Amino acid sequence: MENLYDTDFYSWSHRQAELIKQGRLSELDIDNLVEEIEDMGKARYHALRSCITELLLHLLKWQMQSRKDDLHTMTDWYRSWLVSITKQRVAILALLDDSPGLSGKVDEIMPKAYQSAKKVAAADMKCKSDDFPADSPWSFEQIMADNWLPEG
Repeated sequence: MENLYDTDFYSWSHRQAELIKQGRLSELDIDNLVEEIEDMGKARYHALRSCITELLLHLLKWQMQSRKDDLHTMTDWYRSWLVSITKQRVAILALLDDSPGLSGKVDEIMPKAYQSAKKVAAADMKCKSDDFPADSPWSFEQIMADNWLPEG
């Protein structure tokens, strides 16, 4: 017999909510509920990692470009990168505000996010990954500081 969870997730989720509201806990699909709750936590974790990666990416590109003498290119990218940096900072703060427990995961996320950002930045800037520091030169507190930008 097929489970509603497998055939109509929307209806399944509403059914589970109704059962909880009515106190009919013995009728709940516990195994799938546990899986979905765990997945919700993982999704928040991955969203935070994605935002930190994107922030680091634009900070790396900012730093790399500001080392060059081509101010015209910097002017072209300046606004776009500043907007992206600001958006990611705002998104990170919102995620941490909504899920304060994720604050304890930042130290775990930062090195992974930096390695991902470094690879993408190298491809985007047409340079080698080794042109960037092996590990993040910045702390989480530093990258989250309003108006802070890395020097070239």
